[in-house]
Amino acid sequence: MEIQLGLFEAILDLLFLRPMFFAGLIFVGASLYWFLRKDNTVPKIKAVIGSILMYYFLGILLRNVVGIPTLNEFFRLTRLGESIFNPNANLIPIVGEIDLEFILNILAFIPLGFLCPIISRSYEQVKRVALLGVGLSLAIEISQLFTLHRATDINDVIANTLGAVVGFLCFRLCIVIFRVKGKHNDSLKVNSMRFLPALIVATAFIFTFIS
Repeated sequence: MEIQLGLFEAILDLLFLRPMFFAGLIFVGASLYWFLRKDNTVPKIKAVIGSILMYYFLGILLRNVVGIPTLNEFFRLTRLGESIFNPNANLIPIVGEIDLEFILNILAFIPLGFLCPIISRSYEQVKRVALLGVGLSLAIEISQLFTLHRATDINDVIANTLGAVVGFLCFRLCIVIFRVKGKHNDSLKVNSMRFLPALIVATAFIFTFIS
């Protein structure tokens, strides 16, 4: 019973986000409202649900999975007299067999690639999803130069980007399976919603840092 309770509490702790982080959700909601007013070609319910899920997913990923540094951690290290900059980097790509950590990193980024095209039709192109995956991965790895117990690893960037691409492919597979049809016109290629996924990523990163 104690083991089960401990596991349950661990899962709840993993899914829990600090109150400050939810302040960012207000900013995401305001941005979403502004984008939807400018672009009425996007299904509102789909965009809202996708945006909320993506922001929540990023909150869990950044704080509880990959562990980017936070402002409180910087203050703590300063009080202890520890250095804020703690470089521990591996810049050598995959050598030998793929380990479990590499596979877990792929799995961790699948939701990003799946949710991006739900939020914006501009991300119905794999190159844009991959680019966002690379950008977020680089931001995470660079930030981990400022942590005590994390390592900056080029293999994580590769795995994370692959995960985003796999998520995109899962989205495309769902489109085929459920025969979902969308409107296709040239205006969708330049719609204002193309900025929203990157904005959600940036907001989640900033509010994770200050939370």
